[in-house]
Amino acid sequence: MTKQKLTAMAMAALTALTPAATTNAAIAPSDTDVIVSENDDTSKEATDEVTIDKIMAIENSVKLTDKIAAENRNKNIMLSPTSLNFALGMIAEGAKGETKEALKEYLGTDDFAAYAKQYMENIKKYNSDEKNYGYKSKLKIADAVWADDGLKLQDAFKKSVSSNFSAKVENLDFSNTDKTCKRINKWCDKNTEGLIPKIITPDTISKDTELCLTNSLYFESGWNGDPWTVSNKKEKFGDKEKTKYMTCAGDRYYENDKATAFGRNYANGLSFIGILPNEEDDFTLEDLDIESLLKSEPEYDEVDCKMPKLNFETSATLNDMLSDLGLENIFSNDADFSGIADKNTKVSAVLQKTKLELDENGTKAAAVTAAVMECMSAMAPDPVVKSVELTRPFAFLIFDEMNNEILFMGKVVTVK
Repeated sequence: MTKQKLTAMAMAALTALTPAATTNAAIAPSDTDVIVSENDDTSKEATDEVTIDKIMAIENSVKLTDKIAAENRNKNIMLSPTSLNFALGMIAEGAKGETKEALKEYLGTDDFAAYAKQYMENIKKYNSDEKNYGYKSKLKIADAVWADDGLKLQDAFKKSVSSNFSAKVENLDFSNTDKTCKRINKWCDKNTEGLIPKIITPDTISKDTELCLTNSLYFESGWNGDPWTVSNKKEKFGDKEKTKYMTCAGDRYYENDKATAFGRNYANGLSFIGILPNEEDDFTLEDLDIESLLKSEPEYDEVDCKMPKLNFETSATLNDMLSDLGLENIFSNDADFSGIADKNTKVSAVLQKTKLELDENGTKAAAVTAAVMECMSAMAPDPVVKSVELTRPFAFLIFDEMNNEILFMGKVVTVK
């Protein structure tokens, strides 16, 4: 079978700062997924069972995506829940008390580190050196912890992020903001294969910034089977725009009382899911009930798909959005990250950049998330043919069905 190309990417960053006051040191058919960790004794016990609340995960992802869309009206947007959760999962390794409980509630587990290690092992099968039209199949996650020269990280924290997240731990002189940004952005550029060359700028780093945690997620693959067929003429997208569309036969069809959707497989086994709301008015992803949509099993034999090419990027500061979802503690002077370093810290910024390139041959997507921290103290007789035409604003997922992991989630409102 011919295999064509797709790329997607995300980058996340968290920074930490000095607090102003003293503080104490598809969704699975069930509500949870259980992963048995095979980690060695440098991380989690080999017999540990890690329970992930996937229902909570998709609810948080949907709400965050809607909040980003609300702040970027008339723009296409994309979030990487996976990249964000890996960044938050790293700081959870040093959280205690109420801070740890808040992160546990958001992440859907009190042991995200064990989940992260197992998931990074699971995705190795999605990578291949075999080239199709010059592109390999890739799904890669990278993590890093950047600490100021004057900040002493706790040994247990360094051991955990290194073992469970395969994180790079490096010391930098944060007083030299230009050099620090250049080093972190070089890592970002390398791990997103140039799709996202920069995540952090000097104005992100204050005099109190002594720690930054970053996660990158890079996805590239051709389509499984034949490429999409591209029309020679432009047709309407929504009421005011025109574009050339791509058409193909899909691999799966979904529907509920809110939307219809198609699934198209990538060469490495992941899938793109295009979601068309039933109503033509503006929508939120929460309106579409993504969970029930992915669980649906409608009767069909074939699905005809139609959609535009996509090429856009999103930058978002997630502090307020995450606070609204129950993580206000990690940004406050009451935050307890005493398990991270020898100084009290709080999160000053959670930043994410994502980029998507999708055409008839495949997709590239990337995300980078940064956490910046301050130191403180069935078949029918006749064929049933369904059609999903994304010719007006729509939603989409890039989905790891085998592991019930939504890598990317977005909303398209324009083809300009």
